[in-house]
Amino acid sequence: MKVLWTLILLLSFVAQGVCDEDKSHGPKSALNEANKNFTFNATPIHPGCVNEFSVNMADSGPPIVRAIDVAACVSSNEFFSVEYQMSDDGYIGYEYEDSGEKNYFGYKYIGKAKGGLHILDTRWSGGGTMVAKTVFLTRFGIEKYRFFDEQGKLKIEKRLILKSVGQIVRGDRDLGTIELKNDKLILGESQYRKKSEVISLD
Repeated sequence: MKVLWTLILLLSFVAQGVCDEDKSHGPKSALNEANKNFTFNATPIHPGCVNEFSVNMADSGPPIVRAIDVAACVSSNEFFSVEYQMSDDGYIGYEYEDSGEKNYFGYKYIGKAKGGLHILDTRWSGGGTMVAKTVFLTRFGIEKYRFFDEQGKLKIEKRLILKSVGQIVRGDRDLGTIELKNDKLILGESQYRKKSEVISLD
């Protein structure tokens, strides 16, 4: 009987350990990591995922894509095997082809403002000399995703979502600095601004 109780206790500890491990790798843990480091599975969010928010040059309005499933994006065939690098000035970027031309997109993590607002300074260049710079205001969240398995049974998963909640167009090759201080975004003097511009993010 004593051996049986010992075995039951051991099994319960193992089961508890499995549950704890599942919790540590669950959506809440992923959200905490993303909000703390702007990473997923201890790896920077792929710049291709952020690039999904970019607005086509022919358009001027808000981005068509405003929400990204992080796990699906980083594991997709489109980005999983695409290498990215950090530049000397801190941009995490990658090269890709579009309509036969080589393009580059990268983002630099500026910081996190109150309310979990993550500030990303991005730059994009295509076939010409233009280097378009845009600031994206992003936020992580958890959303329920509903799907049906092969038996037609409803399944619900909690997924980590990255949302674009705003953008600031800086312009072609904006030379000004960018800084986050006391929940205010400070755009330094440049060829587009005679003096620094302070944008409140409250």
